[in-house]
Amino acid sequence: MSKACQYCNEPNPEGWFNCRSCGNKSSPQKYTVNSIIRDTPMATAIRKDQINFGTVDMEGHMKKTKASNDKLAKDKLHNSVAKIWKKDKVTLK
Repeated sequence: MSKACQYCNEPNPEGWFNCRSCGNKSSPQKYTVNSIIRDTPMATAIRKDQINFGTVDMEGHMKKTKASNDKLAKDKLHNSVAKIWKKDKVTLK
């Protein structure tokens, strides 16, 4: 905070947000809305188009996504069962 109002130059030793004399903001803004850059996974997902409608129709995208999800679920199940088998030293015949 500045020690004087940016508009009327009245002293502002207490650091009030608004000037007690003229009522305006006593200090200039340090940040603007555009200066804050979001760098989180959610913001990245918001900025990117998840489906390119120009090259893939919705049905094709859903089939591809389901196949990918099914494969991940199968692999996860297989890995968890494999860990149990290794732990109990069970062998398949």
